[in-house]
Amino acid sequence: MSHDFITVPPADRYRIINARLPVDLAPELAEAGTADRLAACDIHVESGRIAALNPPGHSTPGADEPTVNLRDGIALPRFVDIHTHIDKGHIWPRRPNPDGSFFAARTAVAEDREANWNAEDVRARMDFSLRCAYAHGTAALRTHLDSLGKQAAISWPVFAEMRETWKDRIALQAVALFPTELAVDDEPQFRMLVNIVARHSGKLGGITFLGEAPTPKLELALDRTFAIAAAHGLDLDLHVDESTSPDARSLERIALAALRHRFMGRIVVGHCCSLTLQEDDQRARVIQLLGEANVAVVSLPMCNMYLQDRTPGRTPRLRAVAPLHELDAA
Repeated sequence: MSHDFITVPPADRYRIINARLPVDLAPELAEAGTADRLAACDIHVESGRIAALNPPGHSTPGADEPTVNLRDGIALPRFVDIHTHIDKGHIWPRRPNPDGSFFAARTAVAEDREANWNAEDVRARMDFSLRCAYAHGTAALRTHLDSLGKQAAISWPVFAEMRETWKDRIALQAVALFPTELAVDDEPQFRMLVNIVARHSGKLGGITFLGEAPTPKLELALDRTFAIAAAHGLDLDLHVDESTSPDARSLERIALAALRHRFMGRIVVGHCCSLTLQEDDQRARVIQLLGEANVAVVSLPMCNMYLQDRTPGRTPRLRAVAPLHELDAA
């Protein structure tokens, strides 16, 4: 049976009755949970916030309190999307990935960026991305912004404009995306980029060496990244080991750098594909270091299952998904 969408009453106080909540979001209702881990409940709302969750029928609405019957529909919190790229979304019609591989995707994006990413183009695609996200219930979104060369001066002001335009609907954050070795190869450009990020209240990011074993150059780049982030009060959000090469082990070096610098800001690392390919004892050691350094991991399973270990004429062998169960248990 299908139902129309509910209409939220224009009142300061109201109740949503006969709702279903995932038990993980309301453990106090676990005893009322079903086999599919949904718990029946009534939701009491005051001033736009949940004031109470009660089993059905355990509280009586006031005489003047509107009631909405969800009729066993599922109620979910709004979505927080912590790793996106709204500056590079929606380019497939004009610049498709020719073979579905990770490196072909990078090439297609680089070519399209050089040819098309002026402020008008970036603004239009960002706006469409945010309208889609909002329509699907997103409350907060963090995007990485390609920030190498001329693009930083284009995309960051457009992002600031979008953040202001959307501030009452979606909370937005941005992270600078560039090769981590920029801190070594072109320190003046690196410092200029850091100033842009700080001026726009962003996060400092980076991409560690793809598929390569850690080198002294990586150590130096990380030291400079952590030092300048601390000096400017910037949090870090890095693309890490997005590779099926077992040699890609920069995740461990990031954790060690965080401990070495006694970094007080927040650290997020994304992808971490190669961690799942390492030996059990090595993986456990890295996960322990991540905990000690207070490093949070964001996995992107659908993205990585699509792009990783893809070669024309060869069936992919590896899923390349970060070991989330082991990370969660640590």
